[in-house]
Amino acid sequence: MPDIKFVRKHALTVGQAKKIAQKAADDLAEEYDLESEWDGDTLNFARSGVNGAMDVTSSEIKLEVNLGFLLKPFKTKFEQHISHRLDELLLAAGSGDKGGEKGGAKTGATTGPKSAPAKPAKSAAKRKA
Repeated sequence: MPDIKFVRKHALTVGQAKKIAQKAADDLAEEYDLESEWDGDTLNFARSGVNGAMDVTSSEIKLEVNLGFLLKPFKTKFEQHISHRLDELLLAAGSGDKGGEKGGAKTGATTGPKSAPAKPAKSAAKRKA
């Protein structure tokens, strides 16, 4: 049985939802040093002590994560981080879940910002010699 499990519903195409799943995995890879790889519509990710998958369908993204013994104390932090980031990305895409599922049961409204924070624009100005 997975240590972390939740579902986020969406109204995106599978392709759009896969891009969101990849972005969430990329963000986690930076912080937790995870490697990820697609197998059809399932994004598998792993590192020492962690493995999991995000299954993408036409209506939801399902996440399951297994934590090794040494990482179990960090379960809550990891769960909050990915849940918040996935919710943030779905809201930014205009497909926020109003009633997520965790462990297969409805949990009610998701927590997180009402809109994704704006990222500063990168300067495109070139230096003159």
